[in-house]
Amino acid sequence: HRHELSEQLNTIEDQFNELKIRIAGQNVKQQKHELMKQIDEWEYESIEKIRQVANEVRRELSLSVTKVVTDLDFKLNRLTEQIVKFRKDEDIAETDIQVFNEELQRLKTNLKNPLNFKIKRDSTSFINKIHLGIKGKSYVLVELTRIKRVYLEAS
Repeated sequence: HRHELSEQLNTIEDQFNELKIRIAGQNVKQQKHELMKQIDEWEYESIEKIRQVANEVRRELSLSVTKVVTDLDFKLNRLTEQIVKFRKDEDIAETDIQVFNEELQRLKTNLKNPLNFKIKRDSTSFINKIHLGIKGKSYVLVELTRIKRVYLEAS
């Protein structure tokens, strides 16, 4: 009878060892698990959304800077034409000089600090969080500290 019990124990021990090997294999398989693929896809899509928003805001900033520089150039040309006209007509007063100086200083200031823009963060999240559901319970898999849409705001 002891021999039979010893054989049964050997069989159980073999099954334990097989289970250990299968559990170790699960750690390797986990990386290839379908849910891991879904998490990777969610991560990629979220990063892509962030890139798109960043590119939109960069494009908007670039257009705004171009507009400001064009506007400054236009104003400078207009003032230059007025100076040429005053010089040609020889009809200039101290008040005109003062106005030209004020406009020149204003243009210089606008050139140094061309934009009254700042980055404004939207308080609404535009990337959905994902959760891992286990037997009716929902565990947060990834808790983002609110990834927010970024806007360029004129001040």
